[in-house]
Amino acid sequence: MESLLIVGLVVLAFYAWSARKDWNRTVQAFKRSGRFIVKSLPLFFLAVVLIGFIQVVLLPDDEAVLMFFGQAETGILWGTLFGFLLPGPRYAIYPLAEIILNTEGATVGAAMALIVSQQLIDVPEGCFIEIKYLGTKFFLARLAIAIVTTIVAGYMAVLVHGFIPLYIPDVTP
Repeated sequence: MESLLIVGLVVLAFYAWSARKDWNRTVQAFKRSGRFIVKSLPLFFLAVVLIGFIQVVLLPDDEAVLMFFGQAETGILWGTLFGFLLPGPRYAIYPLAEIILNTEGATVGAAMALIVSQQLIDVPEGCFIEIKYLGTKFFLARLAIAIVTTIVAGYMAVLVHGFIPLYIPDVTP
């Protein structure tokens, strides 16, 4: 709660400074950011619905989670694929990563690949702008590098987890 208050005060101070320098540009920036938020709400809603669908239909129990994310090799590949396909912000995918981490027998590399690929690959949202401004060759090269990086990050998480086990506290009542 304190960090939220500190960040809010810093943002408020910058907006006050901006308004003091040029009121019209600050109002214009508020309008643009409001339009951006309104445009991104459907994508956020879609991401939350899609994650909920995956949790309820595809991964209803531990056996289904282990089927996708149980082995290190296939778990990392499935994590990469799920992260590749899921749109939306990073915090919409955290509940799915938590399910993977809390399932006995699922690998840490799968959760790492899920989060990393959702951030690095970013195909559902960013590919159209990237292709338009930087070209198809650049997009395909970046996509290949991002996929390789995601898989390497997943294996590195498994390797580090072998030396330093992940501590997940039990929060069940």
